[in-house]
Amino acid sequence: MKRFPLVTKSLLFSAVLVFSASNQSFAASISFGGANASDGSGLTSTFMDPINGGLSDYFIETFDIATGDPLFPGSTDYTVAGFENECAVNSLNSSPIGVSVMANSNEIAVRKGSEPEVAAAPANDTTCYGYATNNGSGVASITFDYSNLLNYYSALYGSTTQLGITYLGFYWGSVDNFNDFNFYSGGSLVSSITGAELLTALGGSSGNQSDPDSNAYVNIAFSIAEQFDTLVINTSDIAGEFDNIVIGLSTREIPVNAPGATLLLLFGTAMIASRRLRKK
Repeated sequence: MKRFPLVTKSLLFSAVLVFSASNQSFAASISFGGANASDGSGLTSTFMDPINGGLSDYFIETFDIATGDPLFPGSTDYTVAGFENECAVNSLNSSPIGVSVMANSNEIAVRKGSEPEVAAAPANDTTCYGYATNNGSGVASITFDYSNLLNYYSALYGSTTQLGITYLGFYWGSVDNFNDFNFYSGGSLVSSITGAELLTALGGSSGNQSDPDSNAYVNIAFSIAEQFDTLVINTSDIAGEFDNIVIGLSTREIPVNAPGATLLLLFGTAMIASRRLRKK
């Protein structure tokens, strides 16, 4: 994963959805609209560009070795043969902010270009991208666990700060009805978005590889109470393609009434228990 210095950009909203999960209503919202990526990868978040950078505390996964961190080379474990010198999962590295990516080896892949009946590059994306495939049977699932990143930055900010992921952006290519993205916090489902919902909102057609209404940059904003730590991508058919995954961290100061680690621990435990009760 790559972190960049601060720049100012504007966010373009084309639609907003309020969605729910686990029979609970949440204020998290989905919007569509991004910026043209400087590396030729189609669309990226207006908060973060693969080459030019972006806001502090935002991180991007480009799946390209060229835009990764040279100090912490990414992993080519999932790279399709022939693309090892170009494509990698940059967040899978030995850096302190390495992200755990879990999937069956035959259900996740990284490549450039399109291959019929295998994967289609998102519209105008000439760089590397990732995709999930069920190989024609069942449901394929890819898990991105950001716990290491959160733990690392929580330690930097200190024990009086609550840290969470409150923004996710990703370029979703040739959206299909059989793809979905799910968000978890502490193992509990926080929210989700399906391909069918997105296509309805955009007016796109399932699997269209060139229509802007079927190749969208998706932005999801969460409140601090609905922050997530794990992203799960599912597909029940040939492929679900994605690129330029951007996450944004948010912090909130936790008031401390008395010094001492024991008192702080008790206070933090009470806050967590209270929040869980309010969400039930």
